[in-house]
Amino acid sequence: MPCTKSTSKPHPLDSLSTDEVIQTAKLIRESKEDSKFVFNTITLREPPKDIMMAYLGWDKETPKPETVERESFVIIIERPSGKVYEAIVSLTDNKVKSWMHMEGVQPIITFDEMAEVEELINKDPKVAAECAELGITDMSKVYSDPWAIGRHVDGAEKRVMQGLMYYRLSEDDNQYAHPLDFVPIIDLNQMKVIDIERIAPRDSKFKRPTIPMEPHNFYPEFLGEENLRKDIKPLIVQQPEGVSFKVDGNEIDWQKWNLRISFNYREGLVLHNLNYQDGDEKRPLFYRMSLSEMVVPYAEPGAPHYRKHAFDVGEYGLGLSTNSLALGCDCLGTIHYFDAVFNDASGRPFVVPNAVCLHEEDHGILFKHTEYRNGRAHTVRGRRLVISHIVTVANYDYACYWHLYQDGTINYEIKATGEVNTHVLAEDETPGPYGTMVAPQINAQHHQHFFTMRIDPMVDGLKNSIAQVDVQAVEEPVGHPNNMYGNGFYPKTTVYKDTLEAQASSNFDTARFWKIINPNKLNPRSKDPVGFKVVTHSNSPLFAKPGSIVHDRAGFASKTVWATPYEEDKLFAGGFYCNQANGEDSLPQWTKESKSVENTDIVMWYTFGVTHLVRVEDFPIMPVESCGFSMKPSNFFTCNPALDVPPTTKSINKSVHAFKSDDDDSCCNKSAPIAA
Repeated sequence: MPCTKSTSKPHPLDSLSTDEVIQTAKLIRESKEDSKFVFNTITLREPPKDIMMAYLGWDKETPKPETVERESFVIIIERPSGKVYEAIVSLTDNKVKSWMHMEGVQPIITFDEMAEVEELINKDPKVAAECAELGITDMSKVYSDPWAIGRHVDGAEKRVMQGLMYYRLSEDDNQYAHPLDFVPIIDLNQMKVIDIERIAPRDSKFKRPTIPMEPHNFYPEFLGEENLRKDIKPLIVQQPEGVSFKVDGNEIDWQKWNLRISFNYREGLVLHNLNYQDGDEKRPLFYRMSLSEMVVPYAEPGAPHYRKHAFDVGEYGLGLSTNSLALGCDCLGTIHYFDAVFNDASGRPFVVPNAVCLHEEDHGILFKHTEYRNGRAHTVRGRRLVISHIVTVANYDYACYWHLYQDGTINYEIKATGEVNTHVLAEDETPGPYGTMVAPQINAQHHQHFFTMRIDPMVDGLKNSIAQVDVQAVEEPVGHPNNMYGNGFYPKTTVYKDTLEAQASSNFDTARFWKIINPNKLNPRSKDPVGFKVVTHSNSPLFAKPGSIVHDRAGFASKTVWATPYEEDKLFAGGFYCNQANGEDSLPQWTKESKSVENTDIVMWYTFGVTHLVRVEDFPIMPVESCGFSMKPSNFFTCNPALDVPPTTKSINKSVHAFKSDDDDSCCNKSAPIAA
């Protein structure tokens, strides 16, 4: 992820530089001189995995290649026909290698298009007439959130969007306090409004609602400086001797961890080649991990709300939606940033500075024991490495965090915040069971957030399996010789053999979790296959029924775990061309036939999420709602791998008493008086 220009030879997994974006666009233009088109996507085409396994040194039988061809992948939309083309460009050989017309598909919606759509809507006379009927004549105060349309009746032949409409009292006013009651439908290739749908009030005497004009704002200038809390003292995080991590380009070393990161238009942050130094052995763990897809289905079944199920990865590009992070605001402490490079519709590169934040955090007690006989307390505080980015997709903001821990644990967390999507109600209308009235006439609809991770493991090698672990009570009744006192329970482990078995949901009754294991390598202590335990406390079923548009398109969210054999082009659970798709190219379709996933090169697809029943406290801006999952070493090491983390002391961490002089000479590893 170079800042601007290439200054040295890039690593094969490095994102494209600005120079490489320019080179790609130039080669495309030269090869298609007479065509009129816009650049939808210019991104790195990652090298094949088998080549990279040799390049990274994990494949000991294949010599490391001296060079790896550098390629870019391009998606182009012809105007005004709307034809979609894919191209592969060899940056190494400076030529276009392939050019292919893709029928019946629509790529992601770009910010260039969203800006065009909003401008088009505000100039359209039919939209102005709708606003005038609501008493709105100043179109400069009318705003629209351009949304993907889901699966429109016309399929994917036309490139179509819908606009969710709002009003603002001023430029920085909260538009979600003033929702309008109609939705324009836009043909992006023709760039015209082709339809306007009114949202009729339900069980109301009014034909149309009045638009609520009471402001509900959260910026300090609206709240007033005098109304902000005055009792918050500064909290400062300092590392006077510097950080404990090392960065070389996009490679990161920290506390026995080693990995690379990249950043692309779609997934955003991607982790590559995670490995861990275990004594004298560097052990491979994960080849590639990313957020593959997410979906936010809404609960309101009426038109046009049933179309509101946003795929923020596949429809908008999570990477394209990323924020430029601010020092001391989004990350706290001693920070290292990585920039991100994208392209605009003309093929010109642009840089999002500070797209990824890297820093360390104290994470409380790593382990502790107090010997009650003599009062000796041994406390070791842990820390974690945080690699994060924050995205904004219309009203919602998602802060995405990868955490690495000193005990070998990996955690992924998403904090959802921003503004809840709102819908106007008539004066006598209620939200019904599908939402919450967060202010007079303002309905915030219930919805869900599902996040599907693509986990490409190489736990001590490429041949891995996935095991489902269910905890079961001993079947024999109380009093039986095998369960005399009725307290017996044990784990039952099922290793998935094929893609049909490897489709499972969380089960609270059995405390179910999963393990990624290497059946070819046994732990010398437990005699079990080495592995990593995968678990989440963020479980929720997909409430949309089978046969619904949402379920057809987002069937990947109907299960917690799927497993597939590794395939180079299967990166996105909702399909590569997710926008306006019907779900025929998606994870549930890939797993209809039995394919082996035992002791082979596999991919685990893991879904977590939350059901958001909106509260009044979520308005006008929503406090964070956290969810995520963890992967912990399970019989991977021969003991606690963090034993060598030294205990901290107050002389190091500068802890002091809040309300008395600092004359306490205690530390985190000495005997203390025993309480009487």
